[in-house]
Amino acid sequence: MTIAEELLNAKAGDAVIREVDLIYAHDGTMPLIIEAFRKTFTKVRKPDRTFIFFDHVYPAPTVKMANLQREIRKFAGEQGIKIFEGYGISHQVVVEEGLLDGAKIVIGADSHTPTLGAFGVFAIGMGATDTAVALGLGKTWFRVPESVKVNLEGRLGKNVMAMNLMLHLIGLLRDFDMNYKALEFFGSLDFPIDEKMTIANFSVETNAKTAILDDGTFSGEGEYLREITIELDQIEPLVALPHHPNNVERAENVKRKIDQVFIGSCTNGRIEHFRRVAKILEGEEVSVRTFIGPASRRVYFQMIEEGIAQTLSEAGAIILPPGCGPCLGRHMGVVGDGEVILSTTNRNFKGRMGSPNAEIYLASPVTAAVSAIYGEITNPEDAL
Repeated sequence: MTIAEELLNAKAGDAVIREVDLIYAHDGTMPLIIEAFRKTFTKVRKPDRTFIFFDHVYPAPTVKMANLQREIRKFAGEQGIKIFEGYGISHQVVVEEGLLDGAKIVIGADSHTPTLGAFGVFAIGMGATDTAVALGLGKTWFRVPESVKVNLEGRLGKNVMAMNLMLHLIGLLRDFDMNYKALEFFGSLDFPIDEKMTIANFSVETNAKTAILDDGTFSGEGEYLREITIELDQIEPLVALPHHPNNVERAENVKRKIDQVFIGSCTNGRIEHFRRVAKILEGEEVSVRTFIGPASRRVYFQMIEEGIAQTLSEAGAIILPPGCGPCLGRHMGVVGDGEVILSTTNRNFKGRMGSPNAEIYLASPVTAAVSAIYGEITNPEDAL
């Protein structure tokens, strides 16, 4: 079986109904879920395995958002559901707070729920109506996805990170239909867990339904639609050009002045990423607006403990409250008309981070840190 088949205990293409071990949503998706839920149900089936996170637009920047969050608090209180306010991004906090323990099937009302595939679980994002049904029944239906197998060999170079690997992979799959498919990773997976989460997270941008990293317990001997082998030592610093993550180019070929850098999000906002950034920015000074977005308050605490927060602040970077921040263009770093942004997030669609007339480039934290110093997109191989 493939990993997806093993976790769902069925063959690819089968439609199955399965109990869900964990359900979560956030302040951006919960209002529509509540509306859909109340049309059919009165009680959440598994309130002790359901969680809400205020991470997308928090603290509330508008009266409208404050009122929506108030309604979410009311619903959660009625249903006995725990809300995590100010803890950080849902996908990170789920792991840190032990909510994932024992779970094998997870659904979240966010497209990047497959981040949890880094821990060998079947995790997918669902829309408001499907999530509402899962809340009411404690189970949902799945069509078991077909899978693409990715074999990783060797080790990444000194200035190369998991983000570069994923930009390389998304380029390879650019013309391959990944709709409702699973990406399964095997081989050289001795990355820090922070980087494994980057791999699972960014897999969504191939249009995959989910991604799962082998934790050593899966056979991976099933029938795969396609098998890809990647030599990690051949990966080099890459950049995604506007306006899609699959518009990939070698960093050395991209010379673009930038107005803002954002390092963080559910893709690259963990402690391993900021350690790498701090090594580059120590004793340096950024020449453009540079925002740092810790994925969680635990990451932020560790940044303080290790002196990373002070190093980044002394370099001129601004550390934001833990959460999604500028990634979705709602607050704390919205970009203006004609501005050029370099971001370590997962999406650079037109209008994603603010103005539809802005240009968003995506890169690894190492590339972003070097570029923040020079004020233009810079290949770290040339600067470090």
